[in-house]
Amino acid sequence: MAGKIIDLQQIRALKEAGIEWGPGPFIGDLPLSFSTAHCATARAMLNWSVEALSFRSGVSVKAIRELEEGRRTLRQVTMQALSFALEAEGLVFLPGLKPMHGQNCRGGTPDPKTRDDFHLIE
Repeated sequence: MAGKIIDLQQIRALKEAGIEWGPGPFIGDLPLSFSTAHCATARAMLNWSVEALSFRSGVSVKAIRELEEGRRTLRQVTMQALSFALEAEGLVFLPGLKPMHGQNCRGGTPDPKTRDDFHLIE
């Protein structure tokens, strides 16, 4: 099988111009499976308080409470930090379903600390 050389600068320029390249979205562009509805249920499954989730995720207690009460929408990087902390304990999130305990499924969400916008976590 022959490989094809990909010019990343050209791909970035196309993306900035609003032209999609390739067979589909990049993994980083896919929506998170973790949603607002999952947060309180997942905490309860682990017997975690809001403060415990805050400590493990780096997200403020206020932001978590407001998210669970439906008074606030959080940035994607913040949702990713919450998801990462809960998935590290073995929970799996699928859209439209309650959180589940996975077997060997840890780390489905990439580490949010590697993102350029990590400093924006609420």
